[in-house]
Formats: sequence, C-alpha cells, structure tokens
Amino acid sequence: MSTSPQIVRRSELLNRRTIDRRTAEEVGRVDRVWLDAHSQRAIGFTCKSGLLGSKKTWFAWAQVDTVGENVFVTINPELPELHQPEQAVCPIGLEVLTDAGNQAGAVVDYLFDVRTGSVTHYLFKSSGWRGVLDDIYLLPVAAISTIGSKRAIVSEAAVSEPVQYAEGLHKKVGLVAEFLHEDFDRTLKNVAGVKRGAQSFAEKFQDKALEVRDVAQEKVAELKRQRQESVPPEPNLEPPDSDLS
Repeated sequence: MSTSPQIVRRSELLNRRTIDRRTAEEVGRVDRVWLDAHSQRAIGFTCKSGLLGSKKTWFAWAQVDTVGENVFVTINPELPELHQPEQAVCPIGLEVLTDAGNQAGAVVDYLFDVRTGSVTHYLFKSSGWRGVLDDIYLLPVAAISTIGSKRAIVSEAAVSEPVQYAEGLHKKVGLVAEFLHEDFDRTLKNVAGVKRGAQSFAEKFQDKALEVRDVAQEKVAELKRQRQESVPPEPNLEPPDSDLS
C-alpha cells in the first residue's frame, strides 16, 4: 500500500467492492470494519457476499493492498482462511461518558489512516450536554482513557468545547439534495392545500350560484303574478241570452 497518509471516514468504506488483487475477482463488499480497542487501530474488516450478503469473510488489515473506489486485498490461497480475533470491536454506538461522570453523547463514526489502520479521531454526536449543540464533533483518540464494549470514558475537558466535524463536499451535496427533496415535499403539500382551497372556493361559488338562481326564479315568478294582476279582464262581447218563449 502507498506510504502516504490516506485518512478516510469508516462509513465511506462500507459497501465498497472488495477485489482479489491476484485474480481480479470480486470477493464481496465491505460490511464492517473492526478495531483493536487497546491499540486504536483497524485490524480487519468483514466482507459480505452470497445471497443477501449471508456469507461473511474476515480479512486482516494487513491483507489490504489499496483503498480507492474499490478495496484491493491480497489473498494467499495456500494459507488457511483467517478468522476474526476476539479483541476485535466495533465502537459505533458506544456511549461517551466524561471522567466526571457526565453523559456527553455517542460514537457515530471515526476517521482512520487506511495505510496503517490507526484511528486519528472518533466522531461523536452530542447529547446537548453543557449546551453543546446536537451535532457531530471530533473526539481525539488521546482524550479516551477507557474504552469498553458499550461505552467510552473521555476527558471532560476534551468534550466541553468540542471541535465540530466539517463534512466533505460530497456530504454537502447530499445535504442539498436532501433539502431539495424536503422542499419538493413541502411544495406538494402547498399545492395540495391550494387545490383544497380552490375546491372549497368552487363549492362555495356553486352554492352561491344556486342561491342566486333560486332568488332570480322567485323574482321572475313574482313579476309574472304582478303582471297578471295588473291586466284588466277582457270584456264579454257575447249578446245576452234572449227569451224566445
């Protein structure tokens, strides 16, 4: 692997194709990256393959040759299949507690050097402790005093005024796309509201038109009655009956 540092976010590796460098065959996709809690290094990853990703294959981080849009691994067919060591942990979701006993948030991701596997920073989501906004912040590895299977204890000074994690450009594009999607949903709701308002207006207009029609019909009927009452009866021009007897 290249000797230049290559810092990536763990979640960016998930679901990337894993290619056997020797045969150029796909062996699966990255499922989970595992760390050694004591050394704070990536020691391997699980690759999923088969129907619905049911087959899991463990690769030691020493087998990783290149990390790009695909992950190239070196597989020696003469060696037995490797298995996940007991000390392998996945810190995602760990509760973050301060050494003063306060709850600061939870680990949601981490940044690490794919060349060496060394974690540079954990990313934690604040729980709003001490007025810190509910956002994602950097947690230096050096700030962690103890890390277990469910929680990590960190220096209170390190998280009292944490540095906010700045998303990359592609993340910002994703946020813009999400905003546009939400804006589109709001537009649809507004259009639906306008349609309901227009329908209500049309119904009211129709009721008013029927009311005007009924009043007009009554007026016409009244005018007809008045006209009939104002016209005098026609005179009887027939001669009176004569007594012929």
